[in-house]
Amino acid sequence: MRVEPRPLITVGLAIGYMVIVAITWVVVGLDYDSVGDSTSNIVQGIVLPVALASVFLAAATSYLGWWGPAIHEELTAPRWLWLVPVLMFLPGLGSLVGGLGPADRAASYLFWLGVGTLLVGFGEEMLTRGTGLVGLRGGLREPMAWFFSCLLFGLVHALNLFFGQSLGSTLQQIVFAFVAGSVFYITRRVAGSLIVCMVLHAWIDFTTFAFSDAAQDAESPLLVLSFFQWFAFVLAIVGVVKVLRRGTDQRESTPDAQPAV
Repeated sequence: MRVEPRPLITVGLAIGYMVIVAITWVVVGLDYDSVGDSTSNIVQGIVLPVALASVFLAAATSYLGWWGPAIHEELTAPRWLWLVPVLMFLPGLGSLVGGLGPADRAASYLFWLGVGTLLVGFGEEMLTRGTGLVGLRGGLREPMAWFFSCLLFGLVHALNLFFGQSLGSTLQQIVFAFVAGSVFYITRRVAGSLIVCMVLHAWIDFTTFAFSDAAQDAESPLLVLSFFQWFAFVLAIVGVVKVLRRGTDQRESTPDAQPAV
């Protein structure tokens, strides 16, 4: 790595990412609650700002020389914790199958939403559980690195408050994102790769934006699959407790990954 990992670098990356998104939203005049209403809103409110922020993250990661540890996970988790991402996948499947017909989405809408959610999956995962986690691990032990990566994931969504989302909805989203952060953290560890987290993140956002409302309006019986996310949350917390209680930290046996002092 060209630059020694430090938590302050993660803070700087988070500020840079959020400032880029916020400035872009100001320029395009974003109303957060209407971002999914049309194809043009998706392009201006999701694709453009997140693409710019993702370019910033990719450039920063290249400069720091952190691509390897950002994408590949050396710490492991028990194989049974694959249940966490599998359970988290199922609600989106229920929304997709249950809302595909009633949603009646145009191909252009689905295409740009797919592009936008893939960018969100890349950008937010790189920031919180990729490059950002590398920086946190540079000065913190793993329990604190997990905690602050989840906290950062929640706080990124606080930006929505300044662009039209209500305080109550924003607080709920922050809490939800913090807990979901544990799902993605466990997914990274059990899969050994951040890419699985990116794809799962994009899948959740895509199916939620495109099909969940239509599935609810149609009263699809497949919406029962949405309950599996709560099982995923509980199992993820159990998994976090289990992997963080292993000795103290698997990295302590790896000289190259010792926390900086």
